[in-house]
Amino acid sequence: MKESLVFCMLILVCFAWDASQAKIIQVPNDSSTIQAGVNGALDWDTVLVARGHYYERIDFLGKGILVASNFIFDKDSNTVDSTIIDADVSVLGSSDSGSVVFFVSGEDSSSSIVGFTIQNGRGLRLGELSYGGGIICFSSGPRILANKIVDNYAMFGGGVCCIAGSSTPLIAGNWLVENRSEVGGAILIERSLPLIVDNVLVDNHASRKGGGIFFKLCTLTVVDNRVENNTTDGFGGGVCGHSGELTLQGNRIIRNSCRTKGGGLYCASLVPGFISYNLFDGNMAENGGGIYTASCSSLISNNTIVRNSATGDGGGILIGGLGHDPAIVNNIVCLSTSGEGIWCRLDGTPFISFNDVWSNASGNFYDCPIGVGDTTWGFNFSGTPCDNFFNIVTNPLFADSIDFELSCSSLCVDAGDGSIYGSSDSVGCRIDIGAHEYSYVLGDANSDGSVTPKGAITVGDLVFAVGYLFRSGPEPCPDRVADTNCDGEVNVADIVCLLNYLFRGGDLPC
Repeated sequence: MKESLVFCMLILVCFAWDASQAKIIQVPNDSSTIQAGVNGALDWDTVLVARGHYYERIDFLGKGILVASNFIFDKDSNTVDSTIIDADVSVLGSSDSGSVVFFVSGEDSSSSIVGFTIQNGRGLRLGELSYGGGIICFSSGPRILANKIVDNYAMFGGGVCCIAGSSTPLIAGNWLVENRSEVGGAILIERSLPLIVDNVLVDNHASRKGGGIFFKLCTLTVVDNRVENNTTDGFGGGVCGHSGELTLQGNRIIRNSCRTKGGGLYCASLVPGFISYNLFDGNMAENGGGIYTASCSSLISNNTIVRNSATGDGGGILIGGLGHDPAIVNNIVCLSTSGEGIWCRLDGTPFISFNDVWSNASGNFYDCPIGVGDTTWGFNFSGTPCDNFFNIVTNPLFADSIDFELSCSSLCVDAGDGSIYGSSDSVGCRIDIGAHEYSYVLGDANSDGSVTPKGAITVGDLVFAVGYLFRSGPEPCPDRVADTNCDGEVNVADIVCLLNYLFRGGDLPC
């Protein structure tokens, strides 16, 4: 089970009440079933479940309680694997075919389920429709933490379904695997305000839309998830959304596929959308292998979009629809195995600037605004040929083929538009292009990381810079590390700047 600082903090929050006012009901010692434990619990109680295979369904009944396995103590993924809530109809009977876990009575953040395998649900039935194979949230806001939600089915939301305006769940640290639906293979969100963070969504399928996640008419935040190998016969292999607001940040969206639009991400009518610092790798679709955006006013910035493919148009990004044109800024879009890097469809006028679009199978730009991609215009801050929107067409020189971080010699370092997010994380001269900022300390010319009362900048860096400029010494890497006055060149002025900093109390300008 994946753990992170964010996840550990979430677990601690589960115990933020006064233990003297609560009791622990142990299953099966105090109660033979989990539901019987819930029935006997009061707000702030804990239903603690021993390892075992429990054939039942759980309804929280509006109670502010913690239902947890011993994972909350041992942090052992084997505990999650061995504490199973199973709604198998062959055991429970075909007439009992609802979700595995129900939050349908106005539960809030004081209601939590932690550390179970949740499987074989078939969804809450409303007429001919079914919702939330594994977990259903209706006008509720529970915490769903560190569970494995596996092999569930519903028409809407195979793994988890959150619907109605007051649903504000926190879905964190879970694995959602091999769930199936018509819409929203792993997760479906509609008219809700959830936070989806630090989950793994793998091998889920939706026959119509959203192999991994589907959302509609909501404000959705999706941060630091792995969305991998999800599929759909319709739109959005990884993530699919219609209307509302989306924050999609820091996710790995890889090897998802769909038959129509948006292998990694399909979004339509987002006002606004913030899609940043994600990796889109190896996604496939007919159109828009990595991203398909239609009639959106999204900011798509600082993503790495690599090795995606489209059998039709737009291997990396396809921008379609009229109005609400997105801003495409500071992205790396490269190595599409079929299709173009960026395809602009219909009469839209997207703003495309400070990107590196390189070596895409069917060309880098197609039908984009006049001037985009014409690198005969001039040079950017780093001296790289660029168009008049500061887009470049050059090998990004990745350091690896898994995370696609930049090497020190990449021309994407310090080549981005810093006005989007302000100063860069690297304390360099500018923000980088792509999802990963190359970390260096401006002035540490020899990149040895030495630490002194002056920090990482030492006399050794001064000697290195002098050797490079006057004695044919090795080149700083990145070369910008020695550009201490941030004027775009490494020259004598940078030596003077270092001298002032080291011996006369001066400051570096960046």
